[in-house]
Amino acid sequence: MIEILNFIDDLKQIKEMVDDQKPRYLIVDKCNEKIAKYQKEVDSFEAWIEAESKKEENKVQLKLEEQMEMAFGEGYDSTTKH
Repeated sequence: MIEILNFIDDLKQIKEMVDDQKPRYLIVDKCNEKIAKYQKEVDSFEAWIEAESKKEENKVQLKLEEQMEMAFGEGYDSTTKH
């Protein structure tokens, strides 16, 4: 919810610039600034999701290895014969 309120505040700032008839280049610069800010947040979130996904994959792999170890005993993937 806080993100939405911040977004509304950003839009209000830009609207105020338009209402005050600020030069177009300043308005465009402000828009670009806000876009970059939100893009950075999205990029950070995507990086976090990727890291969490890799952690989950590692957990699944470890669990699978543990199950294989329990099913076949120590050294189940070794090439030596017992």
